[in-house]
Amino acid sequence: MLYDVYCDESRQDLIVEKSSIDSHNRFVCIGGIMLPTEKREGLKASIKELKDKHNLYGELKWGNVSPNKINFYLELVDLFFSSDSSIDFRTVVLDAKDIDNETFNDSDHELGYYKFYYQLIYHWIEPQHKYYIFTDYKTNKDRTRLKNLKGILNRACWSESVELIQAINSKESLLLQLQNVLMGAVGYKFNYGVHGESDAKKAVVDRIEKHLGHPIRHTSRSYKKFNVFVMDLRKGSI
Repeated sequence: MLYDVYCDESRQDLIVEKSSIDSHNRFVCIGGIMLPTEKREGLKASIKELKDKHNLYGELKWGNVSPNKINFYLELVDLFFSSDSSIDFRTVVLDAKDIDNETFNDSDHELGYYKFYYQLIYHWIEPQHKYYIFTDYKTNKDRTRLKNLKGILNRACWSESVELIQAINSKESLLLQLQNVLMGAVGYKFNYGVHGESDAKKAVVDRIEKHLGHPIRHTSRSYKKFNVFVMDLRKGSI
């Protein structure tokens, strides 16, 4: 079967600027939404219908969650959890203070970043399927990063499962935008706990946790719909 994977990241600046780390700005997320390619247009149509219902225009993203848009974002969460069981979300959570690029990546923060991307994708895909992977645009010093990531993933899987890795503009992708909202909620919960200052964002976190039946936290690999993998880098970095 052919799958689409839409990936993005949150607070990735902390990988480079550790001076920015504080009690509410510490955890980095790299996440994605995976769905069968044949389900893509149906999910996009459902999101567009919800936007029309709420007269919402422009880009959907975690930073835009606010009191006057809260009903839309709550229904967006409901839409995701009520969607086909084959539509999944996964994110890797990293404690930025434990990332040691100087020791493990020859001070190449960009290389470290893509190693974490590898961890997100490799433990998610299955060699018997095919994948189109889309990431949000990111300016790389090494323009071969995505090409190299594709090759490394395929070698690790002993297959040509990853047929495409391509950067796209999140403003033009409703599925990247949906992923950004879900990942933003995870990052908010890890960085603020129960002390977030935005009632609207806390309401979105609460709605996700209601669907999950438990707080947003590390889950087992077998947990499909909303998988959160907290990497313990204190045991060694990559």
